Amino acid sequence: MPFAIDSTFLFNFSTSGLIALSVHGGIDTHDVVCLNGKGTLILSLTKDSYEQFGLTGVPSKFYRDRQRYVVEIDLMAPSMIPGKPGFERIKWCFENTLVTVFPMVLASVDPQGASLPMEFPDSTCATQQSFGIQCTPLHNILVPDTTNIRTIGKNDVRWRLNVSELYEWIGMTGIQSDRIKFNDRIDPFLCVYSNPPQAAEEPVPSTGCLIEITGLIPSPSILRIFDALRSLLTGPLDRKWTNFTVWGFQDAPISWLGSEHGHLMSGENMFSFFLWSPNIQLKEKDHPDTGVYVMLENVGAHDVHS
Repeated sequence: MPFAIDSTFLFNFSTSGLIALSVHGGIDTHDVVCLNGKGTLILSLTKDSYEQFGLTGVPSKFYRDRQRYVVEIDLMAPSMIPGKPGFERIKWCFENTLVTVFPMVLASVDPQGASLPMEFPDSTCATQQSFGIQCTPLHNILVPDTTNIRTIGKNDVRWRLNVSELYEWIGMTGIQSDRIKFNDRIDPFLCVYSNPPQAAEEPVPSTGCLIEITGLIPSPSILRIFDALRSLLTGPLDRKWTNFTVWGFQDAPISWLGSEHGHLMSGENMFSFFLWSPNIQLKEKDHPDTGVYVMLENVGAHDVHS
C-alpha cells in the first residue's frame, strides 16, 4: 500500500481526519489495516505476517496462543519525515516484507462533515464512490410507545425488557417486515413475534420513514446527520420520536475510542439512539422526565470496549 507512506499524501490528509479500512478480509483470518482519523495506522496481522513484517507490535488480546498481533504506527510522529531513520525503516518494511496489496475504502471530511477532495499518488488506483442513500416510506404500520424507556424506574429489569422489545421492533423495521403492519394476521405457530404496545389502547395504523445510509462514514458526518434528526424533532410537525442506529464495520480492527475489536461469532459494533421531541414532557410523580434521548451500545465478546 504505497499511498500509506507517501509523504505528500500524509501531509495533506492525515492531519484532516482521514479514515481508511481495508476490505475483502476477515479480522479473525486475514491481515487487516485501518487509519483511525488521528494519524495512526493500525495493522492487525496474522502471526506469519507479523514475523515477516519486522516492526514491533503487541499480541492480540483475543488470541492467547499469540496467533495474531497488532502494530500501530504514528504517522504524525516527528520521525515520519523522508530521510529520517524511523520513516525509512517503516518504508522499507512496506516495500520488502509486507507487500500485500490492500483494497481499501477511504473518507476525508472537514469538521462540519462535508467531504474533502483527495488526490492520490500515481501508483494508486482510486475510484470515487458516494454514500448509498435509500429512503423508504412506511405506511400502515404499528408504531410502539417509547415513553416508557425515557427514564429508568425502580424495576430495572422491566426497563431492559422494554428496550429490548423496542430495539427488536427497529430491527423488524429495518428489514421491512410485514409483522409490524397494522393488518398483519400471521399464524402464531409460524411467527411468535408481537409488536410492543402502542400509546393508544386500541391498535392505530401509523406512518414512518426508513432512511439507510451505507459506506465508510466519518464521525463528523455522523454527527451532522444526528443533528439533522434532532432539528426535525424540534420542528413544527408532530414528530414524537425517532431512532438513530450506527453499525460499525464487523471486521474493523478498532471500535470505541480505539479499543481493539475482533469478530468471533458476528462482530457486533454499534450504537443506537432513541430520540424524543423536547416538546413532549412526562409528568410522572415518582420519575420526572430529565432527558430527550436514550443511547444503547452493543459490541461482541471480542471487543476490548465490552
